Amino acid sequence: MNVWYNFILYIVWFISTYYVVLLVLVMFIGKDNLYEKKKFTEKDHKKVSVIVPAYNEEQKIAHTINSLKKIAYDRIEFIIVNDGSRDDTARVVRENIAGDDRFVFIDRKENRGKAASLNEAIKRAHGEFIATMDADSVCEKGIFRKVLPYFKDEKVAAVTVSVLVKKPQGFVQKLFDIEYIIGLSLFLKVFSMFGSVFVTPGPFSIYRKKVLVELKGFDIHNITEDTEIAYRIQKKRYKIEHCLDAKVYTIIPPTLKKLFIQRKRWYSGAIYTLKQHRSMLLNSKYGMFGYFVFMNYLLILFGLILFLSSIFLSVSKFVQDMLHYQYTNYNFFQRIFEFKFDLLTTSRASVLGIISLVFTLSILFIGLYLTKNKFLSKKIGIIEYPLLFFFYQLFWLITAFAVIGGQKIKWR
Repeated sequence: MNVWYNFILYIVWFISTYYVVLLVLVMFIGKDNLYEKKKFTEKDHKKVSVIVPAYNEEQKIAHTINSLKKIAYDRIEFIIVNDGSRDDTARVVRENIAGDDRFVFIDRKENRGKAASLNEAIKRAHGEFIATMDADSVCEKGIFRKVLPYFKDEKVAAVTVSVLVKKPQGFVQKLFDIEYIIGLSLFLKVFSMFGSVFVTPGPFSIYRKKVLVELKGFDIHNITEDTEIAYRIQKKRYKIEHCLDAKVYTIIPPTLKKLFIQRKRWYSGAIYTLKQHRSMLLNSKYGMFGYFVFMNYLLILFGLILFLSSIFLSVSKFVQDMLHYQYTNYNFFQRIFEFKFDLLTTSRASVLGIISLVFTLSILFIGLYLTKNKFLSKKIGIIEYPLLFFFYQLFWLITAFAVIGGQKIKWR
């Protein structure tokens, strides 16, 4: 068992170290292009249709509508789709869009899902570009003047933006606030440098409409339509760019239970999408995309195996020690106070673990620095940050068993 454990440990350490070092090098080499500001010209002044699907969002959608009204762009229309909500979403929408002819409201009584809502609205849209936005998110008013210039390149099919947590409060939101800053903002920019963006986040992404029409819209059978559409865009060899300077703020679940429900959908959808488009893995036809995705999921797989193995070995050792110690007068409390760290007697697993922790904290501080965040303003999230990896393993583990068991994953 120890031989196999060490083998898995070295694989995880090698892949994660290679991954981290690669990302850090790219971030520093390309740091001058992280916040590239493309000039908005009259040629970029095209009509945009913003689609907001909503399901049971009566508590949040008014804030989203108010943020849309403040957008500093005139050639725009807003299409809100009520996807059979059982609460007062329809009433709240009507009250907040009354008198504003930029808004179109599709009030559907039947719940058909987010992808179906988006597809219905795309057919009604008049814009050359389609922006999709969640009903619990707000965007900055100058967002379109930042993202539209990216479409000067005819091969660009979509542009993603930095997704940040709106006013994070409490343990959970402050912890995952850091994840959003690094993962759904900075890393998306790095991935775009390799042509390897594998998700167009639901809180806000903008697409070239003719590409969406060519792809026949979003997949109504996929519970993570924003991931699946990104794969098909890459498969058609279009580009997905990322504008780090453009921001959208979204509300995330305030408790671990609600967060787990969200992540279970995300991760199961990612697995189904990977299976659906498995032909792209390690396929040079799709550039670096297939290699980055493969490496990402390989790391997740071996990380889960290592996580389970570590738990098994730790519990086994604890049980064995208890059986031995019951025949002695071993004083556990005294042993704790007598503890001394000696590098020469430290196990290889502990040394690799310490190195990995250092790498992780390094990329955290580098990421916060490059995204212009003040360390003191994120001190709670920084302290909590190492816990992210425990929750990742736990969420992925439960999701994997759910997918293997054929469990139907719901939106909420």
